Amino acid sequence: MMNIISNMNVKNNQLIGKPELNTLLANDTAKIYEVIRVIKKNPIFLKEHFERMRDSIRLSNVEGDINFDEFQNSINLLIKENNFENCNIRVSYYYDNEPVVLFYFIESSYPAKEQFMTGVHTVTAKIHRDNPNIKAFQKNFKEKVEEIIKNTKAYEVILINDDDTVSEGSKSNIFFIKNNKLVTSPDDNVLIGVTRSKVIEVCERNGIEIIRRVIRYNELDNFDAAFITGTSNDVLPIKAIDDRIYNSADNDTVKKALELYLNEMEKEIK
Repeated sequence: MMNIISNMNVKNNQLIGKPELNTLLANDTAKIYEVIRVIKKNPIFLKEHFERMRDSIRLSNVEGDINFDEFQNSINLLIKENNFENCNIRVSYYYDNEPVVLFYFIESSYPAKEQFMTGVHTVTAKIHRDNPNIKAFQKNFKEKVEEIIKNTKAYEVILINDDDTVSEGSKSNIFFIKNNKLVTSPDDNVLIGVTRSKVIEVCERNGIEIIRRVIRYNELDNFDAAFITGTSNDVLPIKAIDDRIYNSADNDTVKKALELYLNEMEKEIK
């Protein structure tokens, strides 16, 4: 369950308290949202998150639009009014006679150093989002994922489509490594994560080939390594998918992708 931790929050570039925020969130019927990481009070890849939220609004046919200057000002106001150095901001959008954009800090957790060194355990499940290109809250989807994670103690659930193709993680994107090349699902089949896009960008810039193609469940044994990406996960090696074991944390291509991504993220920190 999402835990709001900021007492002062922002609605359309104006400060509001937590009680008012909770009332407004109860009216949120569109469920369109973004999660933006803050490091040393700097929002990371803010422009990219803004653009993805605009895409979600457009693709979901919800009325209204958002403005980057107002978006940026609201983020900066929220950071200024709350004493959180390193935390995630959630931005929610809906339309009620006018666009309503809400900004608030949420309780955040990040992988431990050991998990980057050893990799994480994941499991697969045949569930999928209604529309993978729209970042929107889906209660039934979230509840199914939480139940699977609770029962298996897995770090993440890898989504498998009805045709036995691999989609993405429930809250992450997934990459596989084969012969030092990155293999990931086609853009149309997944939520185009900001971290995913940055990883592709920096890897291509540094000579690592990216292959976007359909990935079948029965070929998972053929890959050398795998990792997930996300706002909180960065580039996180996968140790296992179900009972398949990967030595991802020691894979040179995985380590290079993490290094390149962290270098790119460092540019966002003033």
